Amino acid sequence: MTSTKRPSSPSPTPIDPPAAPPTKKPRSSPPPASTKSMSLHSWLHPTFPPPLQSHSPPLHSSSSTFLSFTLSHLPPSHITSLPSLEKECRRIVRELNVVALVGDLVSKNDEGAFQDGEGRVQGRGKERVREPDHRMWAVRTLALREGRDGTGGEGDYQLLEASFDDNEKYGGQTILKALRENNGIDVLTVCCRWYGGDMIGPIRFQHITTTVLTSLKSTLKLMTLRDLRTSLGTLDEEIASLRSGLAPSQGEQNPAQNGDSGKGKYDEIEDEKKLERLVVARERTKDALEKKLGKPT
Repeated sequence: MTSTKRPSSPSPTPIDPPAAPPTKKPRSSPPPASTKSMSLHSWLHPTFPPPLQSHSPPLHSSSSTFLSFTLSHLPPSHITSLPSLEKECRRIVRELNVVALVGDLVSKNDEGAFQDGEGRVQGRGKERVREPDHRMWAVRTLALREGRDGTGGEGDYQLLEASFDDNEKYGGQTILKALRENNGIDVLTVCCRWYGGDMIGPIRFQHITTTVLTSLKSTLKLMTLRDLRTSLGTLDEEIASLRSGLAPSQGEQNPAQNGDSGKGKYDEIEDEKKLERLVVARERTKDALEKKLGKPT
């Protein structure tokens, strides 16, 4: 509510009129609520593409269940040290909605930690899978060095690694070892374990590794496909620009040759080899057009 001052008592002698009472600036109307809620990642990093993500099937062993997620991780520019990377990863792991993503999957056959109706809690009128007991994780990523902006080439970047056991001793190191051995770069892997009470010994490290490798390979493939599709889109735009330079009038008549390459037109192609062949073909086309225009290749 806008507050107003009480009027002054009448003065016997003329004085300057009192200043108008301060008024609050009208608030701008809030933007209409989006029909799709914005994730915290999108809010914090609006120019970043959403992370790619995949998970392994559940692995049940005695009264335990294991399942791993691997997310692509492109660090923001302020991540230049191990402490800042660890803080960012803890946020991501904390916000990973494991139960919503895989709750039905891990419990559907009543195995492992969910046998005999175990591993569930009451929530909002119905039973749901409980949170995992452990969220161990590891990350490997190329981050900018302090004071660098990436324009100096490879020397501007550093490889940062971190891991966290979450009370599963050596769990984080086991994940990190798998990432190192399989060239996992710019990825964050989280292994969830639901513990049912039975000790299973060292075989748990094998289960961690098995689920980690499954999710890691799936996400690395998604990252490769995304990079190839991005390269094709960029090449298409460059080729369209070169063609318009060779024949401006034709370029004006044909919007498809002026960069309208059809956003997402390669999204249906899941074959890496086919995408690689398309990239090679586009690069050759680009080189040929540059030669016609007399540009150095």
